[in-house]
Amino acid sequence: MRPSGISVLLALLLISCANQSSPTGGPQDKKPPLLLNSNPKTNQRNYSGTTFELQFNEPVQLKNASEEVLITPSLGKKTKIVAKKNRVIVSPELSLAPNTTYTINFRDAVQDLNEGNPVYNLRLAFSTGPHIDSLQIYGTVTELFQEPIPTKITVAIYERDTFDIFRHTPTYFTRTDNRGRFNITNLRHGEYHIYAFDDKNKNLKVDSKTERFGFLSSKLFLNEKNLDSARLALVRVDARPLKLTSVRNTDRQSKLRFNKALDTVRLESDHYRLTYQYGSAQDEVLINNPPKQDSVQIRIYAKDSVGHTIDTTAFIKTTDTKLPKERFIVNFGQPRYSTDQKTMIITAKYNKPISKITLDSLYIQLDSTHFLPIRASEVAIDTLHHLLRLKKTFNPATASTQGKKPPIPILVAGKGSFISGDGDSTKSHTAAIDILSRDETGALSISVHTSQPNYIVQLVNGKGEIVRSLTNPRNHTFQYLPPDEYKIRVITDRNGNGKWDAGNYYEHIEPEPVIYYRTIDRKNTTPIRANWEVGPLEIRL
Repeated sequence: MRPSGISVLLALLLISCANQSSPTGGPQDKKPPLLLNSNPKTNQRNYSGTTFELQFNEPVQLKNASEEVLITPSLGKKTKIVAKKNRVIVSPELSLAPNTTYTINFRDAVQDLNEGNPVYNLRLAFSTGPHIDSLQIYGTVTELFQEPIPTKITVAIYERDTFDIFRHTPTYFTRTDNRGRFNITNLRHGEYHIYAFDDKNKNLKVDSKTERFGFLSSKLFLNEKNLDSARLALVRVDARPLKLTSVRNTDRQSKLRFNKALDTVRLESDHYRLTYQYGSAQDEVLINNPPKQDSVQIRIYAKDSVGHTIDTTAFIKTTDTKLPKERFIVNFGQPRYSTDQKTMIITAKYNKPISKITLDSLYIQLDSTHFLPIRASEVAIDTLHHLLRLKKTFNPATASTQGKKPPIPILVAGKGSFISGDGDSTKSHTAAIDILSRDETGALSISVHTSQPNYIVQLVNGKGEIVRSLTNPRNHTFQYLPPDEYKIRVITDRNGNGKWDAGNYYEHIEPEPVIYYRTIDRKNTTPIRANWEVGPLEIRL
């Protein structure tokens, strides 16, 4: 029998009903889970349990709990944190200490199961004794010489003067938010040291070679009031003790290698005249043409950027080990001409000691008929850093260009201008000296107000290069600035040595402060355009 049309329709309806799916769409769930109950409760006293449990109004999940959940004082790295349906359970590795206030800051770790909405400001504070500590330290973390605010920086405190941030782990710590702010809560009365570091390897110790860190040299005193103005600045320095790691002797050179870059070095010998320079990096010192006789003892005096010193001896000599010969290279930078001072400066980096300079091959060509020689007094060589600098004062205008814009001067270093100790010479090099007129440049004026006796003002261009540097200016105008976005950086030169110092943790010397001038709208850059005159900008230290 053939089915009727009504029977077929009913069958289709039944199939449709059997394959129904849940409706899609609808409003997105933006509500975070709600905490219904916890054990212990917030601010509970005399807690004697062995685990902690939180109950929410919906199923929850954990995200990066090992990094996001901060427990102070620490209860061990193996503390377990798990989510089960609508509960979060914390099982400490270590037993709770008596008469101690604990805090558990979950930050963004606890989220709802569907949309990942984190519970805002979820934290527990409780005590195993009759009193709960309630004092707090607030503050901010920045990084010297860097504009972006560092995030997720560990900030820690300690009480004992014997504590070492490079070897010990803190009991109380927290991490900064995305605006560089932090607070360490539920502290008792006392005196604290505070420091901050980028804990990349998650071991709660400052890795003295690779991790940024900062500290305050003075203690923080917590009495009846919270501290709300702790400001720490991170630096990128290698704080390990300085060591000589190896001495390698060859047929033409002896190489001293250190475990880190040096700031200064001096080598001495009673029986041999030493000529030496840094290697490709400043963790190597190359001694040229070591003695051919028996080994000679040398004395080594070196210091790194954080003030660590070394005073030791080593032996150098000529050996049969052949050092591969390398081609003599002098790499010139771009010449810079100061229009207000009528002076050109150009620097170059060379790879082998220079034994001779052929001055006849060094000159500035003003036009087809006018040439300016470079004299010996206008050439400076830094043998330690293997740097060469030419400084020439001249007026680009000549008699043949009166009333006209002069042609672009050209620095010429002809073939053989520089000869190395091995006898090989350089190739020819030319560089145009770009000279901007007043109409093509702008000016920037500053006015400094400070009680600091020594400071350094640096003008930095859009490439991050220091284009001008002044010591202790009060009022000054930077003239003939090429159009660019400029930053004004000020270093407080506390020891008056004319440079920035990284400080020394063990000697309780903080890094010298560095600030950037900010405009009214909180920008660090100031644009300069042709024919612009900006300022005076008020700088207050």
